[in-house]
Amino acid sequence: MNIDRSSLLAFALATGVATFGCSHTSTPPPSQDNSPDSGGSQGSSSGGTTDGGAARGATDGAAAGSGTDGAAAAGSGTDGAAAGSGTDGAAAGSGTDGAAAGSGTDGAAAGSGTDGAAAGDATYRGGAADGGGAEEEASGGGPSGPPPPASACSQTAIWGTGTELAISAPSDNNLGAITPDELTIAWTIGTGSSAVIAYADRAAETDAFGEPQTLSASSFADDRVAVSADGLRLVVVNADRQGFSEMTRTARTGTGSTFGAASVGSYSNYAGTLATTTEAFGDPVLSADDEAFYYSIYGRPGQTSTIARATRLTATDAWPVGALLPATPVLAEEQEEVTLRRRPTAISSDEQTLFYWDEVSGTERATWLDTSTGVFTVFVDLGARQWANPNLACTRLYYSEEPAGPASSDGAATLDLFVASD
Repeated sequence: MNIDRSSLLAFALATGVATFGCSHTSTPPPSQDNSPDSGGSQGSSSGGTTDGGAARGATDGAAAGSGTDGAAAAGSGTDGAAAGSGTDGAAAGSGTDGAAAGSGTDGAAAGSGTDGAAAGDATYRGGAADGGGAEEEASGGGPSGPPPPASACSQTAIWGTGTELAISAPSDNNLGAITPDELTIAWTIGTGSSAVIAYADRAAETDAFGEPQTLSASSFADDRVAVSADGLRLVVVNADRQGFSEMTRTARTGTGSTFGAASVGSYSNYAGTLATTTEAFGDPVLSADDEAFYYSIYGRPGQTSTIARATRLTATDAWPVGALLPATPVLAEEQEEVTLRRRPTAISSDEQTLFYWDEVSGTERATWLDTSTGVFTVFVDLGARQWANPNLACTRLYYSEEPAGPASSDGAATLDLFVASD
C-alpha cells in the first residue's frame, strides 16, 4: 500500500481523556523522510521580479515569477532560482545555494533546512534536528495544498465491552499483532523458557479463527511478536536482544501456510549497532503499508526516548536502522529505581496514532501526532487493554486483558485475548 504522508492534521492538546475510539474513515498516511539532516516546510512558488522574468511582470528571460540573474520558473530568487524565492540556483521555494524546494540553504531539497535538507521538519516526521526548522516561511509565501486529512483513529469514540477470543489459552496470552484486515493474529503464550509463539488465520473477519498453530520461542527473547500486513512474516526479538529475526511463509492457508525457521532476513542492518550489551532492542511493530518499522531501544545510559522508527521504500528492501522519536512528556522514559519505559504495541493505518503500553502508569495508551510539530503529544488512556492493536479502519481493537470475574472461559484467571468495537 503506497500511502502519501505529505499532509497531516494537527490535533488539539488533550491529556487524561478516559475514553477512546476510532472513526470509520481511514486516510492514507503522508510520506515521510526519516534521514539525518532533513527538515523544514514548504516555500512559495510565485512572486514578482526583474532581470529575467518572462511572466507576471518578470523581464530578461525568467520563465515565471520574480527573480534575478536567470530565475527559471516561479517565485522570487536570484542566481538561477527555478521557483520560489532563493539564491544561488534554488529550484523552488525560498533558499540559497541550490535549494530545490521550500526554504533552505546549502543544497536543501525541500522544506526549510540547512546543509542538504530533503523534506519535512526537524522532528520525527522529517528526521534529525540538524535539518532545520519549520517555523519560518520565506518571503515567497506560505505552504500550499489541500487541508490535511483527519486521522483514522478518533479521540472521542467509546469502546464497548470486549469479547474474549476462543483461541485464548489457559496461560497468559500476550497479543503480538493483528493484521489490518483482521485475518491473521499472532501472540505469545506463557512466559520465559516455556513460552511459545502462536498464530491463527481465518477467511473473513466475521469468522472464528482457526486452530492456533505454535512455534517454539525458546531461541528468542521473551518479547512480543509482530506480523506483517499480509500475514506472511513474523518478526521476533533475538535471544540476546541485539537484533531482530523473521520467519516467513508463502500462504495463509493450505500448502505453504506454516512458518519456516527464523533468519535475520530484512533486519541484517541491526546486527552490531548497539554500543554495549546493556542496550537492547524490543517491541517490534510493522506499519500497514510495510514501509515503517517501530521498535524499542532501551538500557542506554542517560537516554530519555526509547521508541524508534525506521522507513524503507519498498517491502523488499532491508530495514535501515531507525531514529528515536522525540523525547516528549508522552513518550519519554522515566528514570526511577527501576527504569520504566513506553513500549510500542501498534501503529494506525495512517501512522497518525501510536499505541503503547506505558510502564510508568501501568496502562495502555494511544497518542496522536501533532502535525504542526511532527511530534506525538496528545494521548488518551485505554486502561487495562494491554498490547492494543486496531484494525485497518480503527473500528475494532484487539488486546490482552485479565477477564472480569474469578476466571475466564478457559478456566484460568490470566491474560486472554479480546476484541472490542467502538
